[in-house]
Amino acid sequence: MAIQVDELEREIDSYISYLKIEKGLSPNTVSSYHLDLMKFHKYAAEKEIDFKTASPLFFQDFLGYLAENNLNGKTRARFYSSVKGFYKYLFKHRKIAEFPFKDIEYPFVAQKLPEFLTKDEIGRILSVDFKNKGGRNKAKESSDFENIRNKVILELLYSSGLRISELAGIKLENFNFDMNFIRVRGKGSKERIVPFGIPVKEVLKSYLPLRRQYEKLSKSYMFITKRGLPFTRQGLWKIIKKAALLANIDKNITPHMLRHTFATHLLEGGADLRSIQQMLGHSSISTTEIYTHTDISHLKAQHSKFHPRNK
Repeated sequence: MAIQVDELEREIDSYISYLKIEKGLSPNTVSSYHLDLMKFHKYAAEKEIDFKTASPLFFQDFLGYLAENNLNGKTRARFYSSVKGFYKYLFKHRKIAEFPFKDIEYPFVAQKLPEFLTKDEIGRILSVDFKNKGGRNKAKESSDFENIRNKVILELLYSSGLRISELAGIKLENFNFDMNFIRVRGKGSKERIVPFGIPVKEVLKSYLPLRRQYEKLSKSYMFITKRGLPFTRQGLWKIIKKAALLANIDKNITPHMLRHTFATHLLEGGADLRSIQQMLGHSSISTTEIYTHTDISHLKAQHSKFHPRNK
């Protein structure tokens, strides 16, 4: 049995290398897959199961074991995806004779509707003033730079629906100012084209000249600190939190909430789901479909307010 367990671990390591090198998945994603598969490895060893000939019933038992250990539906679904992906790899490379996941039911995950901001709330956030009042000339210049830079960051998050990690990694060369679009490198190093709005372009005209005064160490990154360093995700998060505080928004605002707001407002405005999928960089349309549920609540509110039979 020890030989089989060792063999399973070697196959897991081979699969992880495949995800890193050939699939180009991010370090965080690869790490999650590895942790899931090593837990699966431990379970298979305890049950003394030959991973090459494991039956569908064994995998159902594994999902049941996860449920018994109080792991929620979302976590069980992630384990399911990790193990299924591994077995697809084994089957493709002829390490196993049959693919055992044909008839295994996907764990139920309750759809959690994404939180988003109203148009009034996003308007208040985009209108906040980050300037420090008074102070010396040098301090005023620094305050002007941070104020304009923060406005660009907030406008871009709402205008283009970027992930916070994508925003941190954007460089000057990624912007096409003639056509108003950005080349964004998203999850799995996949590149997509995302348009940005006229308000972003207008505030960029003010930001770029100020930025040149601070680009000491990071001449390529679009968003830099007043020390000339590229932003971390945490640094960008602080700007969003400060904006929410200044705008008196009583919600736990996260960078992803601005992304949800972007998608929700586009859908409410009549954009088609496939276009929103492409702009968000979702690999599957099913991921984007959650916004249709959000839109239903908007439609219900409109129906209740305006339908004559509801008066």
